[in-house]
Amino acid sequence: MLDQLKCLIEYQKIEDKKNRLVRSSEETPRRVAELEKEFELFEGEYLSKKEEHDVAKKAHKALEQEMEDLRGRLARQKTRQGEVKTNKEYQAVQKEMDDTKKEISKTEDSALELMESIEALGRELEGLEKEVAGKKAALDADKAVLEQENSGLKSRLERLETIRQRVRERVTPELLKKTDFLLQKQAGIAVSAVENGVCQICHMNIPPQKFIELQKDEEIMQCPHCHRFLYWPGHEGYCVLSEDLDSI
Repeated sequence: MLDQLKCLIEYQKIEDKKNRLVRSSEETPRRVAELEKEFELFEGEYLSKKEEHDVAKKAHKALEQEMEDLRGRLARQKTRQGEVKTNKEYQAVQKEMDDTKKEISKTEDSALELMESIEALGRELEGLEKEVAGKKAALDADKAVLEQENSGLKSRLERLETIRQRVRERVTPELLKKTDFLLQKQAGIAVSAVENGVCQICHMNIPPQKFIELQKDEEIMQCPHCHRFLYWPGHEGYCVLSEDLDSI
């Protein structure tokens, strides 16, 4: 078994593990943002309903002031009616009073209708307030879990980086340079298994003679198509890592 090839295989598996952890770590902010957006949408509905309730209360207060003004006008009209000298003047004031009474009645109906709406909105808001509080508590709990998970991921990445550096130190500088180049240019994959004469990454057949040579395990070989380093899983030693990555 070629020691350098085994190092490359371990290095690739470490890179694969690292990339999965990095993706999981990068996923956390997106998940947090989704949770916050969902809460903000619900909170927005609550705030909109609260604004509607506040506007209705202000409108009701304005109607109450209007009714007070109308009653004041009616009182003045009654006083004036007692002071008029002619029947014609009396009838004119009476008509004004009747019109004012109609306005008062109409305003009272509007105020009553608005008060019913305010009470209904108040009951709805009371329920929504409890839901908002519940959702906020759930959001905070979910964020805490995600942040804890993310902290754990960072710790795992640090442990993995230590192992990664140890493996890098075992690879010759020239081979490491080629490997890093392939990792950068070939979507983070520099090493591929070959099964039944097929590179498992680019899925191209390698020449039969090359496959035979690969199984002899006498030199490090590269795929003639994607140029990744190749190994044959039939050599069981290549499938056993020096470090236990499953525990990370």
